[in-house]
Amino acid sequence: MRGQGKHGGHDHLGPDMAARHKRDQAVFHALLRSHEAIRRQVTDLPDGIRAITETDDPELAGLIRAHAHEMHRRLGEGFGLRHWDPAFVEIFAQRHKLRMVVTDTRKGVVIEETSDDPNVATLIRAHGAVVSAFVRSGERAASLPSPLPEEYVRVAS
Repeated sequence: MRGQGKHGGHDHLGPDMAARHKRDQAVFHALLRSHEAIRRQVTDLPDGIRAITETDDPELAGLIRAHAHEMHRRLGEGFGLRHWDPAFVEIFAQRHKLRMVVTDTRKGVVIEETSDDPNVATLIRAHGAVVSAFVRSGERAASLPSPLPEEYVRVAS
């Protein structure tokens, strides 16, 4: 099944990691279903992006914060997701060249993603556009592979 990893599922994960992945998926899909109640503003930086993702719904704001922190944790661990999606494969492949700072706000998060590598900064901007598409279009955008810019040099096979 698409989106469950290149091994056809998460049977290769230990029970704790499989449970985390299932919980992460549930939060992601809850955010997608509520995408119309979420606001996102992305500012390009010379070395990446600054994104503000917020909502007026306190429960949804909690999900945004939880999702952002968990994705930061997964990135640090190399615990990939969307293995069928080129932009996500690349983000995890380039994770050691990426800095991500998540700051909670009352209504969501501010995230700064940056890199000293100009190729990775290009990737960060592309990933930021993908997340913005998720916020704009919900499940419809999430069902599509994320485009990589022509100028980006892929490192993952």
